[in-house]
Amino acid sequence: MNGIAEKITRILRASRSQNQTLGVEFTPEGVAFAHVQRPATQQPLLSHCEFLPIEDGVDQADILRSRLTKLGVHNVPCNLVMAAGNYQLILGEAPKVPQEELADALRWRVKDLVQFPIAEAVVDAFFLPEDSARGGNRMAYAVVAQRKQVEAQVSLARASGLELKNIDIAELVLRNLAESCCDTKRGVAIVKLQQGGGSLQIIRDGNLYLSRQFSLAYNAGLLDDLPTDSLVLELQRSLDYFERQMRQVPPSHVYLCGENVTADKLTPEIRNAVAVSINLLNLGNGLQVADGIPDHSLSLCLHAVGAALRQDQVG
Repeated sequence: MNGIAEKITRILRASRSQNQTLGVEFTPEGVAFAHVQRPATQQPLLSHCEFLPIEDGVDQADILRSRLTKLGVHNVPCNLVMAAGNYQLILGEAPKVPQEELADALRWRVKDLVQFPIAEAVVDAFFLPEDSARGGNRMAYAVVAQRKQVEAQVSLARASGLELKNIDIAELVLRNLAESCCDTKRGVAIVKLQQGGGSLQIIRDGNLYLSRQFSLAYNAGLLDDLPTDSLVLELQRSLDYFERQMRQVPPSHVYLCGENVTADKLTPEIRNAVAVSINLLNLGNGLQVADGIPDHSLSLCLHAVGAALRQDQVG
């Protein structure tokens, strides 16, 4: 009888875990995590997200494990986001191979573009949509990380007691956010800003078309203004490249997000800089956000939230 009861308990636990996911990102400053539940007939529920700063003499994994255990979500499947600087995203012409052979085919094409022997690399890859290369050859992104960097992230996850399901990258978890919170039929640009720089991704119909990183003199403090001229220049460069070089219809909206990126910082000069509507990314458009989650926590946990929203899609 006990055996049957234990089996039923395991089945129920597995059923519950299929409807919820953790997203986790370890960074040099701390660890961000988000817990998303998926009610059957409702929008996904962001039940918790939090950024846990590093404490002197305390291991990151210990901090995270303790917090997840206290919240009762330590057994929930986890999608891990590779921290910035631990991988490279390299755009190149795609060889004429199926998706399952793409990573191996690109491995040797990118060997001179990384700062370590390609034998030490973990390589994944995904195609850009076919219509992103009108008049030319199809393009693809290679994701290249040094094996020891990946192993270090996995070790942190295991030490935290996480049930690791997937390893993701920032560009694709931001795509997940766009898909959940925006209408991407005509395309949208997600611009995430942090101290010293930012990134821009253009997503249409669930597909990543363009990803750019750029430097920016932004200190990301509560009272720090957005650097209007340099930000506008980066937006103009990106949209111009997308329209002229990739021969694409401009996105319908640009959505800004990131640390201390607030509505009062979106000046008329920024809003009117390009012929596209510019607004803040509003997670509430696609998620139920639990009461009590501060906006600042949301801004620090965007990658973790996007990872928790992953639907096992690629590219």
